[in-house]
This record gives sequence, structure tokens and C-alpha cells, in this order.
Amino acid sequence: MTTSTARPARQSYHHGNLREEMIRCGREILADKGVHGLTLRSAAKLAGVSHGAPRNQFADKEGLLAAIAAEGFRELVAVRRARLSSEMTAEARLLTVMDGYIEFAVRHPALFYLMFGPQIEDKERYPELLEAGNASYQLLSGAVRDYFGENHLAEQFDDMMVRCAWSAMHGVSMFFSAKPTGPSPRPKVALTQWRQSVQQFVLTGLLAAAKKKAAGAASDAAASKPRTRPRSAAQT
Repeated sequence: MTTSTARPARQSYHHGNLREEMIRCGREILADKGVHGLTLRSAAKLAGVSHGAPRNQFADKEGLLAAIAAEGFRELVAVRRARLSSEMTAEARLLTVMDGYIEFAVRHPALFYLMFGPQIEDKERYPELLEAGNASYQLLSGAVRDYFGENHLAEQFDDMMVRCAWSAMHGVSMFFSAKPTGPSPRPKVALTQWRQSVQQFVLTGLLAAAKKKAAGAASDAAASKPRTRPRSAAQT
């Protein structure tokens, strides 16, 4: 029979950084036990403070979850920006942004699920979370916009294109970061190959959609031009 030894609580923290300590402890519990195993009391115990101390920082568990999710989004932005360079082509930057997103999800599955899952019911209550999430989306949006510009299709850029790219990228991330459930097994293919295929699909699909949009706009413009009637013989 095996016995488990409880992890000792942290006995002290620097006055004034309880919020940061609670977020760190909350993330540790989240990664180990999932969101259902995380409570204000358990995080406080790990931080080495009384169970009532965090109430000055977080009104409830959801407040702590929102702070953890916001930190997750900031890290998601930071790790991808760190890989970018001004020497990259726009296509390379877009691939890097998508690749970093998928890698983050696989490395931090519980955190990633919290960031996008239903555990935080009303995200509008947390401006910090909204701001961090929007910064992550804008990073992708900027990469898609630059990709369109590099291919001389800047006028065809719109937010729906970004949402389509995000949907593909996010779908792969959720698929490989989640535990397999139900009758749909994981594909028998390496994650690297799978994400490269999806990324190529996104690149090709974006350009195809943009070119189709451009052709439609050109056709509409031609149709809207007034037609000049040929002059009759009597008018000559």
C-alpha cells in the first residue's frame, strides 16, 4: 500500500503580493487537480495564509479563476511575440503565431481550458480578462492582416477571415490538449504533422477566400457601371 505525503503549505509571503501568490498557487492546483479541485481555501492553504485573507483580493473563486485566465492570455501573447522578428515574412509570422498558440494549449491544457471554457460564466465582469483576451486575438488579427498585405490583398481583409483562422487553430489546440473522451479517437498522426496540415489549410483558404472576394467586388463594380447605348444611324 502506498502513502501520499501532503505538500507543505508555504509559510510566508511578502506583504503586498498576496494576489500574485494566490494566482501562482491557484495555477499550481489547477494544473494538478483541475478547476474543480481549486478553491480559494485550497489556494490560501498552499500560500500559507488564512482562508479569509484572499477575500481582500478576490470576492469569490470565479474572481481568482478570472485572474488566472488573464495571466494565461498575457503569457500566450508573450511567448508568441518572443518568437517573432522583423526579418520574418508575413507568412512566417502568421505560422509562428498559430504554432505558438497550439503549443501553449498542449503544454498548459488545464489553463487553456479555463481561458476558453465555461467556468467563468460572466467574463464581462472582469476587464482585466477581457483586455488580455483581446490582446491575444489582436496578435492573430495583425498577423492575418499582414499576410493579406504581403499578397496584395489588403483591401480584402476583414474580421471574418481572422475568425476562420482562429477557429481552425483553436480546434486543433482543443483536440490535442483535451483528454480523449467519447467514440472519436485522436488521429494516428503526430501533432507536428497535424498542425502543419491545418496551418497550410488556413494559409491556402485565406488567400482563396480573399481572391474570391476580390473577384466578386470587381464583378459588382463592373455591373454597377452605367452602360452607354450605341448610337443609332439617325443620330450620326
